[in-house]
Amino acid sequence: MEKIDHRIYWIWLAGRAGQASRTAVKLINAFGNAKNVYDASPEMLEGEEFGFVGKEKSQAIKILSDKSLDLAYQTLEDAERTSQHVIVPTDADYPKSLLALRDAPMVLYVIGELPDVNRELCVSVVGTRKMTDSGRRNAYAIGYGLASGGAVVVSGMALGGDGMALCGALSAGGRTVAVLGCGADVIYPKDHTDLYHAILKRGAVVSEYPPGTTPNGFHFPVRNRIISGLSAGSVVTEADSESGALITARHALYQGRNVFAVPGEVGLPGSVGPNDLIKNGAFVVTSAEDVLAEYEFLYPHSVSMRSFRRAMRELDVETASAEEMSKMRVSVKGGESYYGSGTYGGRSEWHGVNTDDLPKPPAVKRKDKRNAEKPVAMGRKAEPDETAAESVPSAHIELDLLDAVSVKVYNLMSPDVPMIPDELVKDGLSVSQVLSSLSLLELAGAVESGAGGYFLRRSSDDISFEIEE
Repeated sequence: MEKIDHRIYWIWLAGRAGQASRTAVKLINAFGNAKNVYDASPEMLEGEEFGFVGKEKSQAIKILSDKSLDLAYQTLEDAERTSQHVIVPTDADYPKSLLALRDAPMVLYVIGELPDVNRELCVSVVGTRKMTDSGRRNAYAIGYGLASGGAVVVSGMALGGDGMALCGALSAGGRTVAVLGCGADVIYPKDHTDLYHAILKRGAVVSEYPPGTTPNGFHFPVRNRIISGLSAGSVVTEADSESGALITARHALYQGRNVFAVPGEVGLPGSVGPNDLIKNGAFVVTSAEDVLAEYEFLYPHSVSMRSFRRAMRELDVETASAEEMSKMRVSVKGGESYYGSGTYGGRSEWHGVNTDDLPKPPAVKRKDKRNAEKPVAMGRKAEPDETAAESVPSAHIELDLLDAVSVKVYNLMSPDVPMIPDELVKDGLSVSQVLSSLSLLELAGAVESGAGGYFLRRSSDDISFEIEE
């Protein structure tokens, strides 16, 4: 009888449980490995020895009730066809730091050469997509400095700060890891196609999503736990109060990692996030030296302060960061030009990129019970005569952050009633979808979190969001 590839069972479990599933991790802890989980019967969970109760027990029973491996085989075939290396927790090259996560990924898909993250210092550098000139210089310099000192730079390849940090590391000849919120074979954002290919020459692109998975809003808060989980510390270069970079910082704190922040000028939107982190105990960073100094004695075989200082003496940050941004076509959210508004040479061309190919968010309708429904595209502010806007609370809700799943979670919440995530796991939603959607809703200003893990829907009862067909 032909022996089945052990990875098949991990892919099966990931497909059945979904990403960031604590239930999947608990099943592994109960049965030892994915093959044993696959062989287990739902009836085995009826006893008390495994500790499954309530909705968690229902989810576990649902996972064990489907033994089909067809999708797993197809996924593995797709991975091999697209040159993706499939890594599972029992493999030697699986990042050990991720094993400690309560929602550890069951599978990692890797394109390129993954640095030895189990031996080398890995530091994540993240920043807002609405990057400023100062943010561009800081992200580039920190990425460059960390790589020059021997660290592996991890980021999300997003617009703005993420992209610039990776550019800096690549310019220094360093190693990089980009963690995506889509399939590792899917380049997103499309603007960063050149950056994607440059990363593959000096590192790897990693994802827990199967090959071909398209980007969705709720994927990104989920993937951020991997960015921080791979790293000994996370640096936030620039972030407004709604930036996804703060989700990475939050994950790092939960995971017991160090959080570093670059202080910014008081009053600027991009300074709010880092300055708040510093007020709450984050390490102050004015250069990559501040980060490397925390780890040089833990990684004496790879971290070199001498190499860092020599490299930084020769670096013209302003010129190098602007030139590299232009070369790699790093884009900024909300800029009037391809490379951001008023900076980096002021280019206004899209350089052959077909904007029709770029992902567009779905439209939503704001529904006011007292008025007729009026469709409003996500991200567009309502006109004064759109009376539904009168009921929007003073905290502006950033609709362009939301996707269909986030809208569904929002509509399941009772206004002004504190709810825990478990109460929202219904109507086909998984735990990971609910948790990531709540993070997006909080960033968008639609919900707020409180003590004890509760979330409160912030808008009035008059408004709900509906995805437009």
